[in-house]
Amino acid sequence: LRHQTAGFTFNQTKMTSFQRQLNLYGFHRLTIGDDRNGYYHPMLLRGRPFLAKRIKRTKVKGNGGVRAHPDPDSEPNFYSMPYVYRLSP
Repeated sequence: LRHQTAGFTFNQTKMTSFQRQLNLYGFHRLTIGDDRNGYYHPMLLRGRPFLAKRIKRTKVKGNGGVRAHPDPDSEPNFYSMPYVYRLSP
């Protein structure tokens, strides 16, 4: 799989490796709604490319195989948000 997003290039041959990279960069998986199983990042907003510079890859740490449980109540509903206009430079 090769996918480029906001200047980042993920070159992976397995979907699980790609998903792991998304998690290390702080992307969150949506668990409900029309975009279920899609990923989002709070610093990737249309018209706000300067925010993408704040995305950092976390260092790999062992957590004993414990996974965080998704919380559907904290997921954004993109369809109820107002349109974000591009900022002038």
